Amino acid sequence: MNTLKKIILKNFLTYKIWLIILILILMQTTLSQDMDTTMKIKKPDVVYNDSKEFVYAINKCADYLETDKNIYQIIPREILLAQAIIESNYGRSRFSEQANNLFGIRTYDLTIPHITPLNNPESEFGLKKYKSKCDSVADYIDVLNKGSAFEDFRELRYKMILLEDIDVYALVETLDRYASNPDYVKLLTRKIQSLRNDERISITD
Repeated sequence: MNTLKKIILKNFLTYKIWLIILILILMQTTLSQDMDTTMKIKKPDVVYNDSKEFVYAINKCADYLETDKNIYQIIPREILLAQAIIESNYGRSRFSEQANNLFGIRTYDLTIPHITPLNNPESEFGLKKYKSKCDSVADYIDVLNKGSAFEDFRELRYKMILLEDIDVYALVETLDRYASNPDYVKLLTRKIQSLRNDERISITD
C-alpha cells in the first residue's frame, strides 16, 4: 500500500470515528430530551379520599412543579399545604369540587373560565376554574411569586434564603392580604402548628 492510500485510509477511519462520536452525542441528547418531555407529561393527579391523602396528593403536585423552580421561587411547603387546607377544606369546598380551585383564587376578568360565589351570580369577580387541581397549585405559586400584594413575602423569603434560616411563621405574617378575614394570619399559623403536630401526616411527601 503506497503512502497516499495509507493517508486516505487513515483520514477515512478518523472521519468514521468522529461521525460515530457525533451520532452518540446526538442520541444521548435526544434521549435526554425525550425523558424530560415524558416526565413533564406525567403531571400527578390530585386524588384523595381523606385529609391524609389530600396532603399527600398536594405534596406530589408541588414536588412536580418545583422541578422548574429555583430556590427563590419555591413556597415553603408548610405554608402551601396550610393555605390549600384552609381555602379548600381539604379539597371538599365547592370551589375545589366544581372548579379545581384549591386556593380560592379570584379573577375579575369574567371572560376566562370561572364560577361565581354561591348565592351571588351578579358578583363582579369569580373563582378561577382550572383544568386540574395541580394547575390550581401552579397558579397559586405564581400568585405569591408575582402578585403585587405579596412583595413583602418575597423580600422576606429572599433574606431568609440568604441567611439559610426559613421562619415560616414570620413569612405567614406577610400574607395578611391574601384573604379578607382579619384573623387569616392566625388561622394559617394554627394550621401549620396542627400539621407539625399531626403524626399521621407527612409535610414533605
